[in-house]
Order: sequence, then C-alpha cells, then structure tokens
Amino acid sequence: MHNWLVDGEDALLLDEGVVAVEVPAGWAGEVSHQLRSAGPLGPILAVAGARIRWLFLAEYEPEPAQRYVLPPDVRCWDGPRRLETGALRWVVAPGRSALPTVGAVRCAIRTVRRSLL
Repeated sequence: MHNWLVDGEDALLLDEGVVAVEVPAGWAGEVSHQLRSAGPLGPILAVAGARIRWLFLAEYEPEPAQRYVLPPDVRCWDGPRRLETGALRWVVAPGRSALPTVGAVRCAIRTVRRSLL
C-alpha cells in the first residue's frame, strides 16, 4: 500500500510509486465520476488558490508505448516528492480501496475532455 501525507495544510508528501494528477476543479467532478464508474476511486484533494484544482492520487505505472499527452491545464507529479500546494482539503478522503492507476486517471481525463470539446 502506498502512502502520502498532507504536511500541515500547505503541502503533500508523495511516496515513491504514487502520482498526483492536477485537474481544474471546473471539470474534475466529471473525471471523478468517470473513475468511479470504471473502478476504484482513490483519494482526491482540493487545492485552494486563484483557481481551485483537484489532485487525484494514483498508482504509478510505466508510460505506454503510445503516450497520451495531457491537456495543457492538467499537470502530473511522480513521488517521491514534496508538493507545495497551499491550503488543502479532502474531496474524497483516503479509504481502504486500491488506488486507481495513473493510466485510469488519464483515460478518465481523455473521456471528459472529448465530451467538453
């Protein structure tokens, strides 16, 4: 099982093997819905700021041969790392279920982005 830690209320500590995918809050709820219908929905954090964004925590997996390019407003960080975030709150608190793979999160993003265009 992978670990992460909210350090105070302004940083996220990611262990090796954990990925944080940042999605704008305006359409992150749809990504969450897509993930829930496809399998496990891992922890999600909301990051306050000028633009609220959600961090989807996922399990690392090697990049596929045909790499999916993330939209310009989506960012991805691999652990181990300390992510300076500003104020955080749980949208989906950590549970006992497995983390989705980062590929599943990318697939949900791709599905939602297609419906928005």
